[in-house]
Amino acid sequence: MSLRNAPHKMPMLRLLIAALLLVLGAGFVLPARPAFAAPFTPGNIVVYRVGDGSGPLANTGNPVFLDEYNPATGQLVQSIPLPTTANGPHRAFFASGTATSEGLLSRSADGRYLLLTGYSSRAGSSLSRTSSAALPRVVARVDFDGNIDTTTALTDFADGNNPRSATSDDGNRLWVAGAAGGVRATTIGATTSTQLNPDLTNTRQVAIFDGQLYVSSDRGTNTFKGVNAVGIGLPTTPDQPIFRLPGLTDANSPNTFGFFLADVSDFVPGIDTLYVANDSPGALTKFSLINGTWIALGTVGLAGDAYRGLTGVVNDTGVTLYATRKGGSGAGGGGELVMITDNSGHGGIFTGEPTVIATAAPNTAFRGVALAPTPPSPNPETVITGRPTPLTDSTEATFEFTGSDDATPAGSLTFECSLDDEEFAPCTSPVTYTGLSLGVHLFRVRAVDTDTNVDPTPARVRWAVVTNWSYLPLMQR
Repeated sequence: MSLRNAPHKMPMLRLLIAALLLVLGAGFVLPARPAFAAPFTPGNIVVYRVGDGSGPLANTGNPVFLDEYNPATGQLVQSIPLPTTANGPHRAFFASGTATSEGLLSRSADGRYLLLTGYSSRAGSSLSRTSSAALPRVVARVDFDGNIDTTTALTDFADGNNPRSATSDDGNRLWVAGAAGGVRATTIGATTSTQLNPDLTNTRQVAIFDGQLYVSSDRGTNTFKGVNAVGIGLPTTPDQPIFRLPGLTDANSPNTFGFFLADVSDFVPGIDTLYVANDSPGALTKFSLINGTWIALGTVGLAGDAYRGLTGVVNDTGVTLYATRKGGSGAGGGGELVMITDNSGHGGIFTGEPTVIATAAPNTAFRGVALAPTPPSPNPETVITGRPTPLTDSTEATFEFTGSDDATPAGSLTFECSLDDEEFAPCTSPVTYTGLSLGVHLFRVRAVDTDTNVDPTPARVRWAVVTNWSYLPLMQR
């Protein structure tokens, strides 16, 4: 008998389907989503705020919010609350209202998630002094749509001390940093982690730039103060070496919190500019990589500004930085979100006047800052893996490149190249150009996937063909 001829059977069928869906759904963990959260807007800035303003801040725990701001207008777009009650595998999330070293914020290397750390509940006394076994330290992952995952509750992270920051390359692999136990590797939903290095145990901001893991610290004498590279690439196993970036010293990086690394110069391969936030006379300091050493080139701000959170954007004219300062360790809180523009280029002296975008309300405090997450992109990414030296006397140049995409395997991507602003044309890696004239040249390459989506931000390299060293000043741009 067909179903259309047996209407009396429909209620039973619906009950069976509903029961099946419940059984199937029990095996899946869905991220929590605040009822009023809206998708983030790419290009906006997000601040880690502790406290709801209804009462004083305390070291026993306060609720946490992610405040999204439009940096152009200073408008508060939305405030997304972290959960204050557990829901299945998702933990509650609190922070110490008076611990200014907590609450550093980062965006994952793929741009799709925000990562932050906290505690799984309030405490009767100081949160940071409780053991992580009794009070797990929570890593929250927040996606573009505002979905919150707090299933990562670590029982061996920042034991008896402050959890400070977390980062990720893809939203699944995680690295955390705190005031005890050092930099640690874990995965989303885990309860334990792996210590990467036993020598540096008190750490602050952990972040990924250009495929390399870094961490900041204020510890040691002539060892770890400043920004340090952790292992090679993105390590997940124990006994990794940690190296302070060459040129950073106890004097020029005395009390480092957040930092931002950037590729500013077309004539210096890879990352060449570093900005560091110090809760000290260092304030905001700029460093440029010159002949393999990071050279300090100017400071903005004073010790009393207490800069802590820091992120930035590289654009055609320079670097736009966003920082949090004056976060306050008292019950009343405090803090400012500021913007600073540096158009001095690589090797130029850092000067600028901070512009205040937002100020924390009473009984709240600003901690870390990050760029808003972005949605998954259908467009491929392109990376140049081989290039000529920035200054060369050769009239021949060879480039190697590769790409990645969310749906197209790397081996199925095609590429288009351009030399000196000519039209893009199909090419394969490696590509060689001959008979080049003296002077500065520009190479660009972009990946194309099987759906004909094109990388909207082609990878690019500038270099100079010279017969003498008259072009040496270009290295400082």
